[in-house]
Amino acid sequence: GEFLELLQKNGIQGTGIDNNSQMTEICLDKGLDCRRGDILGLLAEWPDASFDGIFSSQVIEHLPPSYLIKMIDLCRLKLVPSGVLILETINSTSVFAFVQIYSLDLSHQKPVHPQALKFLMESAGFEDVRIQYSAELETDKLQNLPGADEASSILNRNIDRLNSLLYAAPNYAAIGRKR
Repeated sequence: GEFLELLQKNGIQGTGIDNNSQMTEICLDKGLDCRRGDILGLLAEWPDASFDGIFSSQVIEHLPPSYLIKMIDLCRLKLVPSGVLILETINSTSVFAFVQIYSLDLSHQKPVHPQALKFLMESAGFEDVRIQYSAELETDKLQNLPGADEASSILNRNIDRLNSLLYAAPNYAAIGRKR
């Protein structure tokens, strides 16, 4: 409901879909338009080309790959020409995010690599697909060594490489526009 509240505060109409009855009740209690049910089933009820944009946050990692592919295809049908699809999820290329966030939720089905999601969206007919990362985990990163000698420089380059693997952005969004 956070995104629906943001839309509402900015005078933009939005409808949410969630399979969790508790979450939909919270949204409805706040006066937000939210429907409980299966994403594919509820999305299929709307006419084609009915949405300017579709946004999904922390959902796709809960879906089997075949369902995700069907969802992306259906989103394309439901978007107006030049409509935007935004799919946000945990960044599986960040070791910290994978171990400390993704692995904690037993309902997660499969992590989705950013390049795999980009490929799926492009294959479904989305164009200008880009990956937007959240901020990196700066406070958790390993610190570089002071000094400018050759050994420190080599070690610091290796620390930087480790940091980019371990503490990369914990989330990303794939953003694409319907042709």
